[in-house]
Amino acid sequence: MRSGILGFQPERLKQLRSASGLTQEHLAELIGCSSGNISKWEKGSAFPTAPSFQKLCTFFDVSEHWLLEAPINSSGSAPSFFRSQVSTSKVSWDVANARLDWLEEISYKLQESLEFPAVRIPAYSGDIRLLSDEEIEQLADECRKMWGIGYGPITDMLQTLENAGVVTAKCHLGYLKMDGVSRWSGVDDRPYVLIAEDKASPIRNRFDAAHELGHLVLHRHVNLDQAKTDYHLLEAQAHRFASAFLMPSESFPLEIKWPTLDGFLALKNRWKVSIAAMIKRCQDLEIVDSNSATRLWKGRSARGWVKKEPLDDTFEFERPKILSRSLRMLVENSILSKSSLQGILGIPREKLEELCGVEKGYFFNGSNAQVVDIRLRTNVPRTSRIHSTNSKILDFPRK
Repeated sequence: MRSGILGFQPERLKQLRSASGLTQEHLAELIGCSSGNISKWEKGSAFPTAPSFQKLCTFFDVSEHWLLEAPINSSGSAPSFFRSQVSTSKVSWDVANARLDWLEEISYKLQESLEFPAVRIPAYSGDIRLLSDEEIEQLADECRKMWGIGYGPITDMLQTLENAGVVTAKCHLGYLKMDGVSRWSGVDDRPYVLIAEDKASPIRNRFDAAHELGHLVLHRHVNLDQAKTDYHLLEAQAHRFASAFLMPSESFPLEIKWPTLDGFLALKNRWKVSIAAMIKRCQDLEIVDSNSATRLWKGRSARGWVKKEPLDDTFEFERPKILSRSLRMLVENSILSKSSLQGILGIPREKLEELCGVEKGYFFNGSNAQVVDIRLRTNVPRTSRIHSTNSKILDFPRK
């Protein structure tokens, strides 16, 4: 018979450890127990004793209630798509996946009191091994038509995703070779995108976001096994989609009078994409032949633009807004206090503030910022996990 804290949720501990990039051995050393105990607690074959349970709460800065609450996420059934370099360690994948689990849970809980934008994402349903470049181009075009954004440059990539119903977040993962991760949730049938901020490049972040959109559109019906087997194919397809979405074949080529490095540099401020991305797009659209492309790549390298291009520092980072506005809407309308929200959402405070896009110390200080069209929910179809003795649902008139 197992002894210890009954109701302890093994998955919670695994999330906390993975999100922190810790091995079982390292965590055991930090809290003063054996790695065997950590392994048993995560498998559910044993429960931590009361003293060990308190150590876990203190070390990870979480409440007792949260460690006893079953997680809300679909990571066991839906594949996560990682934009990362081939040499990226498994630990970085675990960190990104655990943070995405938390993002999904935060969103799910908030949606029980708030109405997020409707999901409007086209999805490819055929065999991805037969998916042609022409079909990828058509699906990128379908997104633009569905969202009514024309064929010009995308002003704000993250806001474009949020307006289409994608829940987005940005955070530092601690690994330079990890760029982002995305998933279709099996819990609320909504897409989620997490962008890594570690490389600190606004232009790269925009392309990463478009790349994750490619996964959401092209690979919604891909299963876990296929996601592993065809990883490189899926990455190439998402990359092609990102190029097509950010630089449409209907408009981008018309602005390329001369496919030169200086010509691309002149277009960078307008299209908000890298010169490298423009060279690759010109190759895809056969605007330049292989010899011209080789000269462009060599010229880019000779100018020292491989690690950093001109104008990179002139762009501002795009910020997710849907979750930060959600928190403020609940607080400013006296639905829940900041402390109540923190307790309900549960995850470590610093990670919670980062994933929700609010400033450090938000749960101790006031704040006022808004964007994105979300409204307080007027009906709640499922049993709510958000409770408050004085809570209410406000009816906001539609604009």
